[in-house]
Amino acid sequence: MKLKLLLSLLIFLSALGVVLNAEKKAKSSVEMNLHDFMEEYTKPATKLYDKKENADYLNKILEKVPDMAPEDQKAEWKEIIDAKLALGKPDETCKACHTKFKKEYKAKYRKKLIPIPEDLLGFPKEIKELLKK
Repeated sequence: MKLKLLLSLLIFLSALGVVLNAEKKAKSSVEMNLHDFMEEYTKPATKLYDKKENADYLNKILEKVPDMAPEDQKAEWKEIIDAKLALGKPDETCKACHTKFKKEYKAKYRKKLIPIPEDLLGFPKEIKELLKK
């Protein structure tokens, strides 16, 4: 009887550990404000596009940017980005959004932290490596 109780307790504690570890990983995602994201991700990706005509990283980043917009602007951000990508001009998306949204965004959301999609986290390092080549 004591052995069953001890075994049950060990199984419960193991399961609890797995759950707590999963929650910790979910909460440890990277967050930053939009300005820092643009500096660390979009700017180097644009530089790679300008120097090496490699639009892969910039396109992947831009696909995620509308999700970082304030809820009431997401559709417009997506529309602008999709239109520029369709023209094959990903580098023009930043200027188009800046012109339309920068002032309001800066006033209302300057310090708002946004979660950075996990699949983009390695991009800054990868882009730097490609720029060295």
